Amino acid sequence: MREYEYHAPESFGRLFELASADGVESRFLAGGTDLTPRISAERNQIPRYKKPPLRILYLGALGLDSVTDAGEDVTIGALCTLSSLLENAVVKAKLPALHEALTEMAGVSIRNTATIGGNIMNASPAADSVPALLVLGTECTLRSASGERRVALAEFFTEPGKTVAKPGEVLVSVTVKAGRGGSSFKKLGRRKAETLSVVNAAAYVELRDGVCEAVRVAVGSAAPTVVRCADTERALVGRKIGEDSIRAASSLVEKAISPIDDIRASAWYRGRVAPTVVARAISAAAERKRG
Repeated sequence: MREYEYHAPESFGRLFELASADGVESRFLAGGTDLTPRISAERNQIPRYKKPPLRILYLGALGLDSVTDAGEDVTIGALCTLSSLLENAVVKAKLPALHEALTEMAGVSIRNTATIGGNIMNASPAADSVPALLVLGTECTLRSASGERRVALAEFFTEPGKTVAKPGEVLVSVTVKAGRGGSSFKKLGRRKAETLSVVNAAAYVELRDGVCEAVRVAVGSAAPTVVRCADTERALVGRKIGEDSIRAASSLVEKAISPIDDIRASAWYRGRVAPTVVARAISAAAERKRG
């Protein structure tokens, strides 16, 4: 059976010391709603060969659970739980698409434990927080023993379950741009609550006299990673936002996605419903801006 070590370092110096010590494989632990079940499943399996030890490094003692309102930007610590963000007045007022996504994620017990950083680092194409964060121009701050670097969320995911984070780098925060436009998140699942997305979408819209000046649209659970819909965005800029323009622009979503068949839905179905989910997100974002 595999051997496990558990540590809860109280400083980044100690964290990175442990992460690089003895050549032992290390994994960072946030809320644990994904990692813990995987470890449990692994321990219940009869191994074909003895696996090397795993060092688990809990991040909860590093002070990564605050929200900082800097006016145009909102910085969210990676260890903020989904429940804490759902109740946060700054998130609700300034980042409505993210707030809407949080209301659709899992159930209360999971939201009380799961973290925003974990949802991002899990790199699931169906992650509900990611489309909202993507249209809000989010940047991720990664920290390692050699310092910090910032990466645009649009460049963060490489494939399902994979990010640009290097071994020994930990996500410490995300910085989200509130913007002057309206934003919204919409989701289609197989049931009304506590469900993974069949397709999800988020939109950010800036208007002047009813004309779209800027727009960002993202779709999840319809490609290997969450994707921006460039053709849809180009079709809306400079046009009056209304039912016809939204419908026409949303039909172009199919150019951006490459859905697959899985246990939740077929690729055909995802391709058919994605434009509708996107249209709802754009319409709600524009209406929020008007309101």
